Amino acid sequence: MNTPLQWTVLQCDGSDAQDFLHRQLTADIGGLADDRCVQAGLCLPDGRLIATPVVCWRNSRLQLIVPSDLAPTVLRRLQMFVLRDDVQCRATTLHCVVMTPDEAPDAGVVRHQHDGTELGLAGDSPRGLRLSSNALPDNAPVDWRTQTIEAGAPMVYAATGEQLLPQSLRMDELGGVSFRKGCYPGQEVIARLHYRGQLKRLLVRARVVAGRCQPGDGIEVDGRGVGLVVEATAQSALAVVHQSALGQTGQTPDGELVLDARALQT
Repeated sequence: MNTPLQWTVLQCDGSDAQDFLHRQLTADIGGLADDRCVQAGLCLPDGRLIATPVVCWRNSRLQLIVPSDLAPTVLRRLQMFVLRDDVQCRATTLHCVVMTPDEAPDAGVVRHQHDGTELGLAGDSPRGLRLSSNALPDNAPVDWRTQTIEAGAPMVYAATGEQLLPQSLRMDELGGVSFRKGCYPGQEVIARLHYRGQLKRLLVRARVVAGRCQPGDGIEVDGRGVGLVVEATAQSALAVVHQSALGQTGQTPDGELVLDARALQT
């Protein structure tokens, strides 16, 4: 059974906070309006994703929503680059829960309510998160994972960190990567792949046909490593695999899955 997902909300405040995050993340944070949100990438210099925080404004401060197992890593990484910027990054006591699909705002839209902030996330189907200063009843943890698989828009967790490029998670297609902005860690590699490269490791849905799978599990086909599980429930999964593995049956350490013959990238 998958471990229930816990969230941490980080806050960046100060006169340079928006410009600072614009220089650290893959998305256009400099142009992020109060009524918009985006799932961005925080990358290593080689383009691999450390985390994929959902970024929004709340009470005139920028908030980054990340899985709790990644929060200390993200906070340390951001603080490394503060230098002389007027920006303070810290963990907050805000609560975050998953919304049901019929409650969620449209993709990229933020609704500021008297009792919380509601965010619509990009993907093939509706998903949403709600932030509040007060504890709110949460939906079953499987809801987030099921919704994420249906949406085809996974997050990076601690188990999958520093292994994937933004394009392999469709972040470029879903608005999480800007190719018009200036430099950020990993920008050169990500831009080169966009303009001159060919993506070989693709995002694909899969059916779990035996055992269990979880994010971070390696996938083998005929004894050859072909990819990585990035999200999973008891019945289904999202995986990033080499294009040659599409349509194949793969083995994980504790399970078996059938990969769709068609990747999610358009």
